[in-house]
Formats: sequence, C-alpha cells, structure tokens
Amino acid sequence: MHTQIPSVADGMQDTDAPLVHCAGVARTYGSGPGAVVAVHGLDCYVRPGARIAVVGPSGSGKSTLLHLMAGLDRPTAGEVSHPGLDSGDAGTLARHIGVVFQGPSLLPPLTAAENVALPLRIDGVPETEADERAQVALGRLELTEFARRLPDELSAGQAQRVAVARVLARRPRLVLADEPTGQLDRATGRQVLAILLGTARELGAAVVVTTHDPRIARELDVRWYMADGRLIRPEARDTGEGRTGHPTHPRASGGEKT
Repeated sequence: MHTQIPSVADGMQDTDAPLVHCAGVARTYGSGPGAVVAVHGLDCYVRPGARIAVVGPSGSGKSTLLHLMAGLDRPTAGEVSHPGLDSGDAGTLARHIGVVFQGPSLLPPLTAAENVALPLRIDGVPETEADERAQVALGRLELTEFARRLPDELSAGQAQRVAVARVLARRPRLVLADEPTGQLDRATGRQVLAILLGTARELGAAVVVTTHDPRIARELDVRWYMADGRLIRPEARDTGEGRTGHPTHPRASGGEKT
C-alpha cells in the first residue's frame, strides 16, 4: 500500500511534500513498429533530503527518468508533478532543480567561471554575487586554477567537475545527476560525489544519481533498480542492508532515515 502523497492544493511548499512525484509515467519515442518505450508506467517520488542512486544497465531508462523528473522531457502517459516546489512556471521550476548531464554541457566560448556564473545571471543574481558564488563552487571542486580556462582547455574530468560546480552554485533544492562520475577516475569520482552530497546536505537539497558503478551507488542511502524501462524491487539478498528500497516505499523515497 502506497504512502499518501500530499496534494498540491494542500501545501505546495509543504516541507513534507515530495519534490517530484511520478504517477503512471511512461515515455515512448517514435510511433508504429519502430516505437521505443524508454519508460513504462513508473510510480515514484523523491522527498526532501533523499539520497537515491538509480542503478541499471545502459538503455534501462535511467537518463529518461531523470529528464522527466527535471521537466526537460514530457511523458507520453501519466503525470510528473512537483508538489514540494514552487513550480508555477518553467523558469521558476528550473531554479529549484539542478541537472548534471552525462555528456559535455559547457558552452565553448565561455571560461569555466563564466559557465558556472551564467545560470545565476540568467536567474537575476547580481553580477558580483554570481561571480563570487561561481568562484566558491569552483574552489570546492578544486578548480580555482582552471577558472579562466575555456572548455577545450580542460580535460573531460575537469569539464565534468565544472558542470557539477555550476549546479551547486545555483543552490537547488533537487539535484539530478546523470552518471556524474562516469568520466572521472575512481578516486576523483568518489571525491566529486562526496562534495556533491556534502554541499547538497548543507543546502538541504535532495539528490538522485544514476550510475553503473555499485561502489558509487553504495554511497547513497537508497538504491532503485531499473531494467527495460521499469523500476523493479530489490533482490531479496539486498533487503537486509537497510539501505535499499522500493521507490514507492517511504524508506526508498527519503521519507525515513536509514
């Protein structure tokens, strides 16, 4: 039996309301015989403070799920809502949700610092404050010396760390990170994840991370498993760890501490 989800009308910014709620969400690309169903009728939610790893093979629908949660893609069936966020318009919602993309996402003509500061300026943050926040975020990712470099002067790992800094500088309430350590060596990946989780904790932000790496997944409180576009229940041997749960169970959504 699923936990009752507070309605939007009863408290849109209620601290107990889910930051994102997927109800019967499906996403199909194309039509006819060539149609590809990336996500099948998912029901899940993410509560404030949640730390969730979404684990599964390539093509299982992990990235699609994150894009749907972020409002970057629209479901072909079901509904994605954000009861715990002020989501009156797309711009406001975007300020509450930070997305770390899997591939390169920096603007080539801008320096690392300018890439980090740009979303803040778009949000209306004064230029001086935006630049200061960008420098602080770059410093946390140990990138201060690369602040004036252009993206093509950075390694793939450095560019990914700049992308993480850009999200953290915006101070979102929900961070959605798609394979954020995929282009990093193991030690750097663990360091970046620790910074991401630590900063999110300071901000009071929830975090959802997709990953192929079980070591990365174990750093988060809860693991969801995806296969063939479906969220599946954990295997029986995992249930004893106290850190794994079904996405519609309170423990799995960050609703209870583990």
